Amino acid sequence: MSERKSEIEKFDRSNNFVLWSVKMRALLTTQSLVKAPDGEDELPIIMKASERVELMEKAKSIILLNLTDEVLI
Repeated sequence: MSERKSEIEKFDRSNNFVLWSVKMRALLTTQSLVKAPDGEDELPIIMKASERVELMEKAKSIILLNLTDEVLI
């Protein structure tokens, strides 16, 4: 299975946050991570704890990589 790479403009406070968040949710959907930002309680109950942690960490990493340094500081 080939991994599909999608990119969005990094959020830097000058661009529209609502639009960025819609694009971010779409990006997470392509990675099967869309439920992760909604919190652990939204993940399937049958999922192992280790799988939940891994899924949350992947989503967090994608979100952080799509923020500029100035936003992170």
